[in-house]
This record gives sequence, C-alpha cells and structure tokens, in this order.
Amino acid sequence: MTTIPPKVISAYGLGRILATKLVPTGLIHQTSKIRTERGTFILQRLHPVLASEAAAQDFLAVTLFLKKNRFPAPECVLNRDGGVLTEAGGHVWRVQTFIPGKTYDTVDSPAIAFEAGLIFSRLHRTLAEIRHRFLAPVILHNTEECYASFQQAVERYSGTGLLKKAAPEADFLAEELPKLFLPHDLPLRVIHGDPKITNILFGPGGKAKAIVDLDNCNRQSLLGELGDAFRSWCGGEEDDPKNEFRLDLFRTAWKGYSKGAKDFLTTHESGYLPQALGTITLELATRFLTDYFSDSYFGWDKKRYQSRRAHNLARARGQIALYRDLREKTTEIREVVS
Repeated sequence: MTTIPPKVISAYGLGRILATKLVPTGLIHQTSKIRTERGTFILQRLHPVLASEAAAQDFLAVTLFLKKNRFPAPECVLNRDGGVLTEAGGHVWRVQTFIPGKTYDTVDSPAIAFEAGLIFSRLHRTLAEIRHRFLAPVILHNTEECYASFQQAVERYSGTGLLKKAAPEADFLAEELPKLFLPHDLPLRVIHGDPKITNILFGPGGKAKAIVDLDNCNRQSLLGELGDAFRSWCGGEEDDPKNEFRLDLFRTAWKGYSKGAKDFLTTHESGYLPQALGTITLELATRFLTDYFSDSYFGWDKKRYQSRRAHNLARARGQIALYRDLREKTTEIREVVS
C-alpha cells in the first residue's frame, strides 16, 4: 500500500493515525479504513479519471442530499480549506465518514438478493428528488461510446499478438453488442453508477443498512444501472469461464426492487430490462477487453494473474460466458419481470 502523505492527514485535521487497513474490494481507487484520534474514516487515493473538481462537487452534493433525506450513506469530509480534494504525493485524495457494517463479495442467498434490490430501489426513489445539476461527464453505461473505444483499440492493435490472442472475443463482441444498443428515449434518472454487492453494507439479521461508493452518481437511463446490478448480483465471479446467471437470485432481487420501486419504473423501461441485462454484460466485456489492450485502468489480482492484461482478458471471457447463459434464459427472465 502507498504511504499516506502527512499533508493529507493534516489537511483534514484528522489527528494522529492509530491504525490503517486497506479495503481491497475496489477496482479503481485505492481505499483505506483509517482509525485516527478524531475517529474512523475512509481515505481514498483517487484514480485520475475520477479526481476532477467537477466529480468532487457532484459527490459532495449527493452526500449532502442523502444526509438531508436520512438515507444511510457516508458523508463527505471537507478539508481545512473547505474543499473535497487534497493533492499530495503526486495523487489526489478524499476522505469520508466510516459506516460499520458487513459486506459480501458475492450474493450467495435469495435473502441477500432481496435486500440488495430493496435498498437500491430506495436509493433511486430518494435521488429522484435531487435538483443538483451534475457537472462531471457520464463515464459509465454509455454503451455506444464503450463500443467505439473498443473498436478503436482493436484497430490500433490490428496485426499484433495481443489481438490474435483475443480475436475470438473481439469478433464475438463486434457481432453481438450492436444488436443490443438500448433506445435513446428512455427517461433520465439519477443513478448510483456502480451497484455491485460490495457497495452495500449489511447489518444484523442480514438487512441492508447503507450504500457506499457514490462516485459515479449522474443522470442516465436506469436500465444501465439495473442491468449492471442484476448482472453482478446474479452472475458468478467476473472472470469465471463458466459464468452462469442464477434465476433464483434474480427472482428475489427483482421482488425486492419492485417492492421498493412500486410504480417508479415505466412500462417502457421494464420492457427493456431483459435486454439491458445482456447489453450491460457485453458492455463490460468490451471495457475489460479495451483495457486488455491499453493496460491502464482496472485494478487486477496479482495473486492469481501475471498481469493486468491477463486478468482483463479472463474478465472479458467471463462476461461473454455470462451473456451466453443469459441468452438461453431470456424467456424465464421476461416472465419474472412481467
């Protein structure tokens, strides 16, 4: 872990550090839980893509709004100058309050799936009332932009050993993903942006108690969010070559979301949800494969893979396997949603 510069601790007035623990679940930021003389906090060394002042102001606005509306989420801690971000040691840092709770790496029971769906529906309904004008550009679930970046990467590496190794995956994505582009007339909603299960904190009795990692909140179609949520909750490990979609988890996750959302979703939106599951799964596969070429964005497991490229290629293959299974279960998925 990178040493925390003293300037960071001083900037937020946290006092002496008593203990530090790396939080290993994120793929983008380096996140640490720190216990200080002032209490326990979450300290993040931000990835450059999300280290802008615009993103910081969006993050602050969302956390303040959720606090005002009593939705359980971390609070942004400002530095002594009243800012969100602090530059030190060649990186940009941010601090937020710590919320105790249990996290899961995977959804292993229908009860957890139900709670995940329920709390995300509550988040969506709460954020529907925010009037903040988001400043940062939307960087997630722009499927057509992700596909364009993927095409550019394939063209750039044409004729190289890198493309030859990933040619079956690249050809499959080029054939399948354009068929799944979602319509442009869907309502814009304020979404979380990264609804993986590790961003939900659970309390006693397995009840979802809070949502964390509010970096990517913005206005988009809700289908990208829901497709990504159900993909990640109901699928296997992202790099599993035999990845499958669990209908039992999807049924209860959708039941939980529907209970909280009630009439929030339009018929037009819910009708496209089964397609969105495939759209976002292959969108993520293109993002992994694009980073397989560029070797610059996603974190990777150094204990299991020799390189970031190796891990990203395995992730792309895992998502393609999940999509193939989703395609076989389309009828059942539509029955659950309807």
